[in-house]
Amino acid sequence: MEDKSPAYDRLKDWILQLPGVTEALHRLGGTEFRVNGVEFMHSHGPLWLDILLSKEDQSSVLKAGQALRHRAGVHDQAGWVSLRTESSKDITNAKKVVQLAYEYSKKNPKGDKLSEE
Repeated sequence: MEDKSPAYDRLKDWILQLPGVTEALHRLGGTEFRVNGVEFMHSHGPLWLDILLSKEDQSSVLKAGQALRHRAGVHDQAGWVSLRTESSKDITNAKKVVQLAYEYSKKNPKGDKLSEE
């Protein structure tokens, strides 16, 4: 699945300008984004994002309708949420949620460190 759309490309450029962020192929397809070697989000094509938040931030964005529960229960319990990115409004919202994930992962580098391949 290709990660190509003008809106997604703008979001990806924005994510990659965050200090310390790198991208890699995600083990299940798509693109993952890491800070300090820890995955904090990934995409499944240009319209679907999975983002790791603190439990507090997860609860907040779900209550505010800024994200959806992750489809897999185990990931939902770990703090993951999902987003659709089909419009410029969705991209604006995604940036807010991604920023939360980025800040959380920077402060909590205990996530699964993945080797650079």
